[in-house]
Amino acid sequence: MKDKVIQFMKECVIGKTLQTDDVVYQLENGKLEGVYNDEMMFSDLVDTENGFKFHMTTVTRELVYNLDESGVRTAVARDYTGTSVFGYELAMRRSTGQLTGYMHCVSTTVQHPTMEAVVCGIFGVNFDGKELEWQEKQLLYRDSPIGEGTYKPVAFDSKVRFYQDKGKTIFEYLPTLWEVDPATLVKRLSNDSYPTYISRER
Repeated sequence: MKDKVIQFMKECVIGKTLQTDDVVYQLENGKLEGVYNDEMMFSDLVDTENGFKFHMTTVTRELVYNLDESGVRTAVARDYTGTSVFGYELAMRRSTGQLTGYMHCVSTTVQHPTMEAVVCGIFGVNFDGKELEWQEKQLLYRDSPIGEGTYKPVAFDSKVRFYQDKGKTIFEYLPTLWEVDPATLVKRLSNDSYPTYISRER
C-alpha cells in the first residue's frame, strides 16, 4: 500500500493549493462564535525507507466572537489568524502491514496558538485506489477558549479524507471534540461540535 499511497500523494496532493470557504461554529452553549477559512498547500514529500513524510502549510483567517444574549456578535474574543506549517510522517508497520504515524505543528505565526507542542497520532490509513483516508487521535490535551481570557483542556480526534472530483483535489476534515480531565486524562464528549471542513482545489 505504501507505494500506491505515495504515488497518489505525488499526483493528487503535493503541489496543490486548496481553499476552505467560511466555516461557522459555536462554543460554550452559544456564548462564542467562530468563523474560519483558509488556504492550504502541500509540499516537501519525502519517500523514506518505510514510509513517507510531507508538510501542510495553512494560511488561516479565524476569528472567535463573543455573542450577546440575542446571539449577536460583539467583540472579538480570539484572533487565530496566521500561517502555520504542519509536519506529517507515516511508516509501514511490518507487524500489521498498516501505515501509522503522527502530525504536529512545526511553526506558526498565530498569536497565542493552541497547537504548540500538540501531537496527533495517525492510524486507520486506507487507500482504495481513488480515496485516501485516515484517522487522527490527539495525545494529551490542548486549550480551547471559554471567554474572558480563560480556557479549558480539550482534545480533537478527526477523520481525514483526500479524493478527487472532476479532476480537482478535495480535502475533508471531520473533527470530534472531547473535554479532558487534566488529572486523569479521561475524555468526555463535548457539548460543542464542529462542522466538517471541506477544502477544494480551485
